[in-house]
Amino acid sequence: MTFAASITSEVNAPPPDNSQPPPGYQAPPPGYQQQQPPPPAGYQQQPPPGYQQPPAAYAPPPGYGAPAAPPPPQHTGFYLRIHIGGGYGSMSASDAYQTGFSGAGASFGIALGGSIAPNFAIFGNLFGMALSDPDLQLNGSSQGSQSGLTTTIAGIGPGAAYYFQPVNLYISGTLGLMQFQGSNSNSGGTSYNSKTGYGFQGMVGKEWWVTPTWGLGVAGELIVAGGMADKNDSSIKWSGTTVSVVFSATYN
Repeated sequence: MTFAASITSEVNAPPPDNSQPPPGYQAPPPGYQQQQPPPPAGYQQQPPPGYQQPPAAYAPPPGYGAPAAPPPPQHTGFYLRIHIGGGYGSMSASDAYQTGFSGAGASFGIALGGSIAPNFAIFGNLFGMALSDPDLQLNGSSQGSQSGLTTTIAGIGPGAAYYFQPVNLYISGTLGLMQFQGSNSNSGGTSYNSKTGYGFQGMVGKEWWVTPTWGLGVAGELIVAGGMADKNDSSIKWSGTTVSVVFSATYN
């Protein structure tokens, strides 16, 4: 009876209380987190099924979003060019004395017209050069400066100009009817005068835009004239050549 009662008592005994830590157990310090073992070497986490890699970051092309540079101005519409400058000129006659005048002078001109295509203009041109107190030559010998004398060679005629963009370089040419005149302020009258002859004026220059319609620049000018018969003696012909550096202003 005693053995059976003992077995029965052990079978019916409640289970041990495992909720309490075993004797000698010490609690972890505050903030302690159980460390997870590191993944094995070479381990790579695989994406879940159906996962697609995101597209590469989009990079806009160079200059995208930057404001477009405005196109360079063009020569169109109404055309006006004014120039003034200075240079050297010589004028001579085919008379028995081989009369000639030479010296420094002032160049001038005005052209009015319009563009028939971008950067290509046609116009009427008035131009010339005046020598003040020029040196007189007779039979190839200098007679000195002629005080009070002003000799002028001038022309008028049709011309054209073309501008190379975007540098705004231009070439210009005019075929003109030319005339020579010499006036002496000391004598109060005209000393020399010619009939109409022929000639050419050419310019090569560069201008810089200061507004979308105005350009300012500098140019070299050449004037060549001949066949200008003297009004007093038609057998005498006047001719002349001038070279100048001029400043120009163009509206177009």
